[in-house]
Amino acid sequence: MKKPTRKAGHRRIRHVRSRDHVTEMLKLCLQKVCELQADLERSEEVHDPEAAGYAACAMETIRFLSSQGLPPDHPIVKGLTEKLLQDRE
Repeated sequence: MKKPTRKAGHRRIRHVRSRDHVTEMLKLCLQKVCELQADLERSEEVHDPEAAGYAACAMETIRFLSSQGLPPDHPIVKGLTEKLLQDRE
């Protein structure tokens, strides 16, 4: 019967170390996912899809006017910014 060579023994150790490394990485990933979930649950801000859509449209309007050459201090841009982006209740 042949004795296991040192080389074969090293492969086994390397395999075990690799498996331990993967296990540790999985633990870290799970911990991060749990932290992110806890952050979401702690968030007191209520996300209103309608308000988010309105804000996106308003910002696109301002961006379009800017791309057409109207500077941010132009009366039309200022007026729209005030009307569209003021706090809506």
